[in-house]
Amino acid sequence: MKRGIVTAFILIAFFSIISVSVGPAGTINPLDLLTDYDLATRGILEYRLVRTLALIAIGASLGASGATMQQALRNPLVDPYIVGLSSGASLGVVTTLAVGLSHPIILHFAAFAGGLIGFSLVIATSALSGLTGYSLIVVGVAYSYIMSGLSILIMVLFPDKIPSVFLWLLGSAAYVERQLLFTSLPLAIAGITAMALASRSLEVLSLGDEYAEGLGVRVSRVRALAAIATTISVAPMVALAGPIGFIGLTAPWAARMVGASRFQQVLLGAILYGISITLAADVAARLIVAPRELPLTVVTSMIGAPLLVYLSTTRRWR
Repeated sequence: MKRGIVTAFILIAFFSIISVSVGPAGTINPLDLLTDYDLATRGILEYRLVRTLALIAIGASLGASGATMQQALRNPLVDPYIVGLSSGASLGVVTTLAVGLSHPIILHFAAFAGGLIGFSLVIATSALSGLTGYSLIVVGVAYSYIMSGLSILIMVLFPDKIPSVFLWLLGSAAYVERQLLFTSLPLAIAGITAMALASRSLEVLSLGDEYAEGLGVRVSRVRALAAIATTISVAPMVALAGPIGFIGLTAPWAARMVGASRFQQVLLGAILYGISITLAADVAARLIVAPRELPLTVVTSMIGAPLLVYLSTTRRWR
């Protein structure tokens, strides 16, 4: 596990440097920020630095939330978007664009509000059947399909107003702004902190609901808190860069593959590998078809989908 942590830090440092240095606008030495270079060069570097910081926050949030939801629902093949965050945020943005509002700050809050509404619907409906892991998954999938269908309907009805958000809908850090990043960071940190504080109770859930209840753990309350912490952390990140698929699934498994067993170890490993995978995916998204940019989900799916097939065919799930 220690080697895995060290490896993760090395990957983060390496891809952070590459992220700041390389892009469609050319290769630039990050040390240029400390010198009096021309405004264009400094502008590019500052944009890349903000983007890199955003990717670190996004990777940490998705990795931690993926590990938390897998533990809370006792299902190793779920991701944080199961509670309606992704589809709700997308519906919020598409609806806002359809009514003619396109300012980045408005879209940011529309995505955040949409994610919260989607989450609230999933939790409220699932609570009717006791907020079990099974009900959360089924209700989450159902509402995700409903909200995704509504988003597609709006895009069909208002095609002239939607194209500008297509890249965001598939996940992209191209729209990150400094003001929105630093507005979102406190929420992401608060959510990750809440997951860490609940790690002991979440660890007990792996023993089964009845056993956990016998040990004094309020299972429904712990699941609700895990979902709330996930929403607080992920919703502002979705608002920043759209729904980025597979990070929440692959990061916890990367942690497990390097030796993490207890949930606290998986959580830490998922944060670090979530960051490194997100940074690597963004670098690839910028360079593969430069000067154009691929959506992040296109790149992450090339990693996550094979992993999902591998896990599904080589492991037995209860």
